[in-house]
Amino acid sequence: MPSATKRLDDILVNLPKYQSQWQLNIARPYVRAYGDAIDNFNRERSAQAERDRTLAELFVFSASILTGSIMMAAFATTSVRVLAGRGLLSVICNRNLNLTFELMHAAASSKPFMFALGGVLDEAKKLAGNQVKKATESLTSSAPMAVNASAINYMTRISDFIDSNHICVHNFIEGVRDDRSIDEASKSKIADLAKGIPFCNPPSGRLIDEQSLSKKMELLFYMASVLDSDQLIRYAPATGGTLGGMGQDVEYGRTPITQMPSATDYPKAVAPRLKGTPYPHYEPGQRVGYKNIGSGIRDRINVLSMQTGNGRFYPEQNFMAKLVLDPTDKTQIVRAEQIISRLSAEARPRQLTEVRMI
Repeated sequence: MPSATKRLDDILVNLPKYQSQWQLNIARPYVRAYGDAIDNFNRERSAQAERDRTLAELFVFSASILTGSIMMAAFATTSVRVLAGRGLLSVICNRNLNLTFELMHAAASSKPFMFALGGVLDEAKKLAGNQVKKATESLTSSAPMAVNASAINYMTRISDFIDSNHICVHNFIEGVRDDRSIDEASKSKIADLAKGIPFCNPPSGRLIDEQSLSKKMELLFYMASVLDSDQLIRYAPATGGTLGGMGQDVEYGRTPITQMPSATDYPKAVAPRLKGTPYPHYEPGQRVGYKNIGSGIRDRINVLSMQTGNGRFYPEQNFMAKLVLDPTDKTQIVRAEQIISRLSAEARPRQLTEVRMI
């Protein structure tokens, strides 16, 4: 049987191949699909200010929902930190990632470690704790990142993540090999454990259907917009008006709704109350209203929803109705959450070394 040193050397020789396989079979197809989704999304969105506000966060959303592998799930945990000002997205992303790692029984406090070393981590600490600590230092950098929605930004961030994990695994194996305080039997045991390192188990071929993934990503972008469209409106009838009369309501303010549609504390409608003393007036009530995202976008959502197996999203409307009537109500808000949950469940890997076709 080859010596432990020879076996560890063999692992080091193969690491660049594993790195290339992750790039070729996962990272690059994923980013090409993302780039196509962003381009299509840009064509449909017409409000530049809104587009600028949301686009930098959308790739975080897609990476956190359509993981497909431990590598993408671990990358997403580092990306979620850039979400700002969109509490609902952050909730969705963190909830999905927590479910992903719980399903894989990956309890490490630092999820990127789970891609670099996976289930080897705990055993490796027992045999070579000092080398584990040194190796994983490369994954703890918190340097600020320039974040935007471009595909090139996305590609370089994923590449950086793969490269840093490559360095981590390389440093660990090399450190164990050269550490004279670790006996031959322990080195051999670590060589055995290395077979289970996720980084050392890349897909041997392309498992991603880029066209299908692009459609799912684009649909997710719109589902995020739908979820973000509900508002809580405080209102009352105008003085002397009739409650519910045409043009009689006076709005006192609109605020974003941060609860998920399925939450038990999602706001409910409260009618204004007439108070008669000392002068008759109404105490404001509240209702849920929806920002109009546009008939063209609603048509695109319907197309993507049907193409991805989710059925029609909005009800049928004739041409004139589309121009003047936005049919969005809580039905669409709830369905947006359901579609996000369904796509995330389909993409979620079941074990550390699995890569799912997403």
